[in-house]
Amino acid sequence: MALTHATVPDAMMWGWHDGMWNDGHMAEWGSWGWGMMLFGLLWMALLVAVPLGFIYWLGTRSQSNGPAEDSALAVLQERYARGEIDDEEFDRRRARLTPDDGR
Repeated sequence: MALTHATVPDAMMWGWHDGMWNDGHMAEWGSWGWGMMLFGLLWMALLVAVPLGFIYWLGTRSQSNGPAEDSALAVLQERYARGEIDDEEFDRRRARLTPDDGR
């Protein structure tokens, strides 16, 4: 036999047959219930957003927006400073690496 409202006395249900929201125990919470629910959702959003933001920050931090420091011209200047190449070789290679400004 199925347990229905007719077969189970009200004393055994402790007033739960009204439901949680329809004049039941949660109806008395009013706006506090909604506030606590929104506060919980805020914490869940933070628990997701903070790690994702950190991962995004790590990913974008490794990319450089400017020219690479070890460009060909920088390497050429280092070789010239160490004395590996002479003036003529430096001028010839620098002219090839720098854009022609019409000079």
